[in-house]
Amino acid sequence: IFLIRKVMKFKVHILSIFLIGLFSIQPTISLGDDSLETVQLTLVITSADEINLTAVKQVEKGINSFEAIGQLVAMKAKETDWGPQIMSLGGVEAIGNTYWALYVNGSMSMVGAKDVILLADTFIRLNLEPF
Repeated sequence: IFLIRKVMKFKVHILSIFLIGLFSIQPTISLGDDSLETVQLTLVITSADEINLTAVKQVEKGINSFEAIGQLVAMKAKETDWGPQIMSLGGVEAIGNTYWALYVNGSMSMVGAKDVILLADTFIRLNLEPF
């Protein structure tokens, strides 16, 4: 009987250590990064009678607009010495003497889409225009 009591005390002691440890462990696995900062991108794509698309999405703060646009619409681009040139948006191609003009917050951008960094809520319009 003395031995049985000792074994039972030992088991209770081990069980209490296990339970205390179980409830005091902080979760080490995170299903998502809640600290990821985002900004709102409003994207408008227009081309006469061919396309009129508006999309709004939360995107990662600091992403360039070229990557963000690619998340919202089917896009084809070609590499140039000055960076990627958007050739097609939503299946509408810039052919002949046309190009996709980039407007950021209402003004024509003086840099390409890859150089427009989204640090705040941004309105981007891409309009198919003649040279």
